[in-house]
Amino acid sequence: MPSMTERSQLGLIESSLAYDRYASRYDAVLIENKINAYMRSQMMDEERKTFSPGDNLLEIGCGTGDEALELAKRGCRVVAVDPSEGMLNQARSKANRAPFGVRVRFLKGYAREIGTLVSTIETLPFDGAYSSFALSYETNLELVSEALALYIKPGGFFLAALMNRICAAEGLLAIGTLHPSMAGRRLAPITRHKVGQVNTSIIARTVHDVNRVFNPFFKLVDLRGLPVVLPPAYMNRLTRRFPGVMELFEQVDAKTARLPILRGLGDHSLFRFRRRHAA
Repeated sequence: MPSMTERSQLGLIESSLAYDRYASRYDAVLIENKINAYMRSQMMDEERKTFSPGDNLLEIGCGTGDEALELAKRGCRVVAVDPSEGMLNQARSKANRAPFGVRVRFLKGYAREIGTLVSTIETLPFDGAYSSFALSYETNLELVSEALALYIKPGGFFLAALMNRICAAEGLLAIGTLHPSMAGRRLAPITRHKVGQVNTSIIARTVHDVNRVFNPFFKLVDLRGLPVVLPPAYMNRLTRRFPGVMELFEQVDAKTARLPILRGLGDHSLFRFRRRHAA
């Protein structure tokens, strides 16, 4: 992963600063971008299936707080962490307007800092944790894995969606639209990711890479592509041009997301890990 100086030389800025600038527009984009909206809805469906009312949960990369507040509405208690003050301000504003918002506690910090951030939380350990698309910005997943192992109960679930290193839909579209360089963009050490009008860096990882990091403490019990058939969210213009195709693609995607081979070739991979019991 490049240093801050190297990112600056490449015209990339820190992701938390990028989202500070973008925070006021973030929710509107989730509505406008149909692919983003589909990915978010699928992630929230998995969270509803995995966690139960009364669970004490940790969210890594809470953004503007929608997922934490949805789970709080269902009776969960959530400690929600994000490095962007702008995004946290939006999340706190939503929580203040909702009667169940008192069940969410927001903390500022990076994923790699959660070991220190949550060490004094009085409701430890957590029944489970989740991270929707945020860990792809994280440079040190090992620190995240070790911290989660300390603070998640044995048998507890951890859901995480991370950018995949090989995306079949992106590769096919890149070649089909005569932009072959796009097909291999994730293979580079630095993958540019646009947030609003600025570029930041993101890390694309293989399923094997992610599983290797979490495997010492967590068992992989489920894996799906998110999405598999749909193109990456930055290609949203295709869905606006052909609106009738979006619904069909969503139906096909839901049926193919867990198929062998395909499930490891999506834009993102959604992992369901279970905390191993101590020997």
